[in-house]
Amino acid sequence: MRLPAGVRRITNPLLANVRVPIMGGVNRGLWWSLISSGSGYASGRRAAAQMQLIEDLIQPGDVMFDIGAHHGYVTLAASRKVGARGTVHAFEPSEMNRGRLSRHVAWNKLANAVVHPYALSNYNGECSFGGTGTSRMFAMGAGDEIVQVRSAESLVQQNVCSAPDFSKIDVEGAEADTVRGLLPVLSRSARLLIAMHGAEADAQCTKLLKDAGFTCIASRALERSRQGGWQSDPDLYAVGPDYSGAANDLATLRAANF
Repeated sequence: MRLPAGVRRITNPLLANVRVPIMGGVNRGLWWSLISSGSGYASGRRAAAQMQLIEDLIQPGDVMFDIGAHHGYVTLAASRKVGARGTVHAFEPSEMNRGRLSRHVAWNKLANAVVHPYALSNYNGECSFGGTGTSRMFAMGAGDEIVQVRSAESLVQQNVCSAPDFSKIDVEGAEADTVRGLLPVLSRSARLLIAMHGAEADAQCTKLLKDAGFTCIASRALERSRQGGWQSDPDLYAVGPDYSGAANDLATLRAANF
């Protein structure tokens, strides 16, 4: 049962500061906040197969962009995998989500992870952000929080971060504009894993990436969605034409029943 809003305003700040260990999965042994521990996060069952796939695709030493980082579950796993030679840049515009993300980064002493207060798109400016329901579904153009928007190109040019080797994109429908902002800085060996939130985003992203020379591999769920009856957030994996590990990644995707 969901507690009334007035009660949650009192209890949420208290629960957010209580840490619990993640009991399984790729983040086993790391700290997580009690308030965010439902839906399989603390148990390690949350999207376990997808989390394992992300860990398998990221390489030690990668510069990784976690775009739409939410509370940082992917950030934690990516930080472990890229290691001391790599860096994770976690982008989360929501003040509430970012507070929990930053707490998880600090609790786990992730020296190779940097939290950025931006929505990544293809322009610099501001937009409304938020929505109804779970905070995992917050989106650009919804809600009443005004957040900062940046293009990856501008951040790289300003030396805020280096261009990514691997990007995870989960931005609730703004995928195409995020990809447009990324493409000018992506190397020919970059890789992207994109959660698609609709047929239009899928079509636009696939065209943008193919036109740039990337090979696009649709997940089984995405293929089924393209045939009708869109499924929830199916993934597209894209690899640059000069990526030397493409064959290994394809084997990894097949083994994961991607």
